[in-house]
Amino acid sequence: MTESQFADLAPFYDELMLGVPYKMWANYLEDLFRRYKAKPKSILDVACGTGNVSEVLADRGYSVTGVDLSEDMIEVAKTKSGRVDYHAQGIAQINLNRRYDAAVSLFDSLNYVTNATELAEGMRKVSDHLEEYGLFIFDVNTVYALENHFFDRGCMGKESYPRYMWTSEYDHSTAICTVKMLFEAMSEKGVVQFREVHRQRGYSLEELSGMMVDAGFELLDIFTAYKFKKPTRRSDRVFFIGRKVSK
Repeated sequence: MTESQFADLAPFYDELMLGVPYKMWANYLEDLFRRYKAKPKSILDVACGTGNVSEVLADRGYSVTGVDLSEDMIEVAKTKSGRVDYHAQGIAQINLNRRYDAAVSLFDSLNYVTNATELAEGMRKVSDHLEEYGLFIFDVNTVYALENHFFDRGCMGKESYPRYMWTSEYDHSTAICTVKMLFEAMSEKGVVQFREVHRQRGYSLEELSGMMVDAGFELLDIFTAYKFKKPTRRSDRVFFIGRKVSK
């Protein structure tokens, strides 16, 4: 058994996420586009994973490019429709030589950037790849969620696969949440068991707001996930909406 992050998991990721409401997420994105009078034709999906959101957006007629740090996840994404342009690039290394009308990053992907300097650089890279007035929409797990063990979950008793058990520990001194994950999955060779260790950083709303402004965005709103309400101290996931402004 190995300890890694989105490597052994990649071939089984879509099975694990069968219950995730990707279409509802896309609906919320389009609600936000309408709310801020944006009509994007091209979208950059940052930290796209295996491309599930990218594919839904492509289904709806957008021209989509997906980038993700994990080569294993991108290889899975490339086996899908062929309508999305996928690249194995981290947020701070995005280099696509084109600009987009909007950029999105969902499913707490930016929490995985545990170095604040790297995340700030990543936001600048996103800004560089947006047309003027382009929207950048992303969600994050809040510090409240990470320190209160929202990652602790398991499903080991059912007969179907994959099965999993996750336990987390939050370090207040570093703001890092370490999640130890045990998986059992069905492969061509039978049942396989593997471990992954995932790390997320808890960023305050003030930290992320400052990064956005420094990267050239006007911060339009911060909402509790999938609603149009301001977050509370018990919000577990929040959305940031920014618009690129002239320098």
